[in-house]
Amino acid sequence: MNIKSLSKKIQYFDNCYRKGQAKISDVEFDSLYNELKERNPNHPIFGQSMKLLSLDNYCFSEWWAEKARNETMIVQPKFDGCALGLRYQSGTLVAAFTRSGKDVLEAARTICNLPLELPEDGQAVSEDPVEIRGELYAPNLSRTKSQALAGGHLRKKNPTGNGLSFVAYEILGSTNDEIEDIKRLESWFFEIPPTNRTADPKQVKQWHKEWLAGELFENLPCDGLVVKVASGESKNRLGSNSKCPNWAIAMKD
Repeated sequence: MNIKSLSKKIQYFDNCYRKGQAKISDVEFDSLYNELKERNPNHPIFGQSMKLLSLDNYCFSEWWAEKARNETMIVQPKFDGCALGLRYQSGTLVAAFTRSGKDVLEAARTICNLPLELPEDGQAVSEDPVEIRGELYAPNLSRTKSQALAGGHLRKKNPTGNGLSFVAYEILGSTNDEIEDIKRLESWFFEIPPTNRTADPKQVKQWHKEWLAGELFENLPCDGLVVKVASGESKNRLGSNSKCPNWAIAMKD
């Protein structure tokens, strides 16, 4: 049996088990799992954690002059909750990680608006994993309470997911334009953030003033704005350092 067939078999039996419909014994499942681990120890099914970068929050004007001049920019709320990275293999959720690398797959499975399966399309069901970044947050609570509820949920031994939502805002490793990725996330039934776009830095500063005055994204638990370069080509050119992407910053208080 080749690696691809073996991994799909493991995913199938694992999904059946989690639905309470086990098809094989634990011993038989362990045998398949150990065979794959021996043949391909770095296979995505084993849930290696993913790196979730932070956002720099230095002066917007300097960032725009150095990185985003003449670029279309995307402006979204900076949700105040807990960052999550999701990994889908052949369209199935197989791993979920916090920024620290903690495996929180079982907690992620309880969030009612977080898809456990992606609709079939070329990217979602390919052999290569699809990794998505977003935020676990409480839509009806203040910023502080939203973060506390999300963090508490991820620490529970038997989480329920009550009162929490997941918002997706990045397909990790994508080279597409930002709007294209947002549309794709929406087509996969993820909640997506409100998204404004402009090439005018004065408009970005105006939106920031409106947020500070409680007039923009006022119904969401957010602690600032996220400003990103929209072009996939430009994002790839700007790249990232060890901690932050160079193509995005946070604008806070």
